[in-house]
Amino acid sequence: MSQDFSATEPAAHEETWREIEEVVQEVTRQSRAAVPADRFFTGLLESSVRTLAATGGAVWLRQPEGLRLEHQVNLVRTGLVTGPDADDVQNVEQRAQQHQRLLDRISRQTDTHAVSPQSGTTSASAPDGLPENPTDFLLLFCPVIVDDRVLGVLEIFQRPNVSPGAVQGFLRFLAALAELASDYLRNSQLRELQDRATLWSQFEQFTERVHQGLDVDQIAASIANDGRHLIGCDRVTVAVRKGSRFPIRAVSGLDSIDRRSNVLRAAKDLIRRVVVTKDPFWYQDSADDDHAQPHVEIAPQLADSVHRYLDESPARLLAVLPLMPASQSADGKSDSKQRSSRKDQPIGAILIERFEGASTSGLTRHRSEVVARQSASALKNALEHSNLPFLPLLRIVGKVGWHLRLRQLPRTVLVVGSLIAAAVAMVVVPADFTVEGHGELQPAVRRGVFASSDGIVATLAPPLTANETASVSAGETLAELSNTDLDFELTRVLGEIRTARESLSTKEVQRLNVDDSDPNWESQLEKLSAEEKELEVSVASLEAQLKALKLQQTDLILTSPIDGQLLTWEAARILENRPVRRGDLLVKIADVDGPWVLEIRVPDQNIGYVNDARRELKRDLDVSFVLATDPKTTWTGNVTDVAKDTRSFGESGPTVLVTVEIDRGSIPENQLRPGATVIPHIHTGQRPIGFVWFHELIHTVRTKLLF
Repeated sequence: MSQDFSATEPAAHEETWREIEEVVQEVTRQSRAAVPADRFFTGLLESSVRTLAATGGAVWLRQPEGLRLEHQVNLVRTGLVTGPDADDVQNVEQRAQQHQRLLDRISRQTDTHAVSPQSGTTSASAPDGLPENPTDFLLLFCPVIVDDRVLGVLEIFQRPNVSPGAVQGFLRFLAALAELASDYLRNSQLRELQDRATLWSQFEQFTERVHQGLDVDQIAASIANDGRHLIGCDRVTVAVRKGSRFPIRAVSGLDSIDRRSNVLRAAKDLIRRVVVTKDPFWYQDSADDDHAQPHVEIAPQLADSVHRYLDESPARLLAVLPLMPASQSADGKSDSKQRSSRKDQPIGAILIERFEGASTSGLTRHRSEVVARQSASALKNALEHSNLPFLPLLRIVGKVGWHLRLRQLPRTVLVVGSLIAAAVAMVVVPADFTVEGHGELQPAVRRGVFASSDGIVATLAPPLTANETASVSAGETLAELSNTDLDFELTRVLGEIRTARESLSTKEVQRLNVDDSDPNWESQLEKLSAEEKELEVSVASLEAQLKALKLQQTDLILTSPIDGQLLTWEAARILENRPVRRGDLLVKIADVDGPWVLEIRVPDQNIGYVNDARRELKRDLDVSFVLATDPKTTWTGNVTDVAKDTRSFGESGPTVLVTVEIDRGSIPENQLRPGATVIPHIHTGQRPIGFVWFHELIHTVRTKLLF
């Protein structure tokens, strides 16, 4: 766009207007979006300079102290600011001051202006007497107007050799962009007003929540959770004074607090040290934030606590604000008289953390101070209320007084009477007290077959190899074990016996053939007799060993101890070729055709009721039970024995075995299965109905709370 608009050929002219439309559309989109001001004006200025093929440009916005440079492009090339190699600094400053006077004059007017280089204005509509342009560029000015107020100026440094027609086109283009900038500022002001309205609404809601009740924990939780959103931080911790300590009462985002955690311990120590000073403490980590202001040096008395806390917390922004009573000054400081007054001691503190974006703005600090003031007021009221003497009694009296009003009196009398009647009934009305347990039906006569020696199950008798449950007779062979060590010992002893007997026969022959003409025949005879006697003793000992080994060999044959039925299911699969040790239980046998009993495992805590009933009522207590397979029919029995020891039984824990005699003939044969589950009730007499219903609760209270 370096040529005159009026002299542009049709094709170039069309291309130029297409480019202008694209720029205007892009700026329009940005003006309606909630983008930061620096980003919007950067895009607007760069688009303007690029579209107008200008040397540079600047955007000036009005601040309370005057016009401030918001963004610039190539301002060094205009001679208004000094470059790195500038020599004429004094001339640059003089030109800058003259340009500033020109800019101030332009900002008080609402028209667009084009000021020629080193001269006054070229705009026919502009008033005379404008300060001269100190640069060698054609200056194009366009004010940014919002509600009849000039809030900024858009300035373009254009080449001086352009035609008047092109200048007018440039000014119209800048006027369009300035109007869009006005829309952006107007929208920004509306958004700022909306944000402020929202903020004050949040403050109002926060104040209502923290002042709703007088419960300290409830108020602390409201401060932590609602205050976190209001301040715009990641975590708020609330501590409330208790004597000389400041325990943590609430942490935002947590329903319960682990007071032994390292973070909370470090927080308590930091809060304790900060509240002594009665002044707010702010710490900011600016290591990763180039635009953040350097944080204030930490006081020596706080340095260790701060570093210890930051070792446990990833906070980049850390603040501790003591909660001072309302009599304190607004800035959180107090004079010496107030510091010496116990009433003006901190009643708590809030610890504020932000894990991302450590830079603090004035708005963040202002919000934090407002939250601290409102929190201090709410906590002070709650603490004063909770410290009232006889407060629990007064609450009870207040509740009772409401129920004793004339309108509520009949209902109160009815409810109280019902409760008294129910309590008396629980103590006076008797009810049957039964003790329950885990019951099983079992034959009265049961025996186990145990391994009498170490070995391997070599053979199984037909009763064990049958697929169905088999009946066995007393003395019937069930299995035979093999023991290689026993076989080896038998072989060794038999060999030694054979050798000893042969040696004994040899000695007998030698003794009978002694030559009595030999002068030493008597000594030879005595020697042979002694050796013969020794061999006889050895043979007797070996024969005794052989007898014992044969008895052990006989024990390898396992027989049934009683007549009955084999209870072990799939015994062949379990025992075949199985190595066993002496005393291992191999199979169980029971006399299913004889008497049956009910075995009840009563919890150890309830066996006392059974023993008391056996002493006070009768030894053979009545028992009623139902089978798990037939709960519609109830059978009865009588207690015959209570075990003297307590044993652990699966998930039931410590239990005592109670044996109950039952009438075998009353139970159908198909229901008599060893180990069948039974739901029993041991009748131990009558007790008050309240005890019958709540005896387990009473036992728990006696053993867990009162003991």
